[in-house]
Amino acid sequence: MDDKASLGKFISKRRKYLRMTQEELAGKIGVSKSAIAKWETDRGIPDRDNLANLSEALTVSIGDMHRLIRNKNFEDIDINVNITPEVISALESYGYKVIKPEREGEVS
Repeated sequence: MDDKASLGKFISKRRKYLRMTQEELAGKIGVSKSAIAKWETDRGIPDRDNLANLSEALTVSIGDMHRLIRNKNFEDIDINVNITPEVISALESYGYKVIKPEREGEVS
């Protein structure tokens, strides 16, 4: 595979941005850690159900995920998704804890 962006690279980069291990992501989706590793190295792609669960776990729209598969490119998809205060409130009302990931170059 060439150096172009791929679905696997996107999954890996987004997972790391969200500070998740492959094992944590696998647990959220209900697959094995090796399935995540396989997807991240472009040795396979998730099936429809896993793709939907993956998009939810990575907080990326299913449409963006399908676009990645079709185009083999994610340059037009922002890896740094902004979540509105309304979405944060809704998540917190369901018991989720929302943590803002640190960005490169930021000092906490």
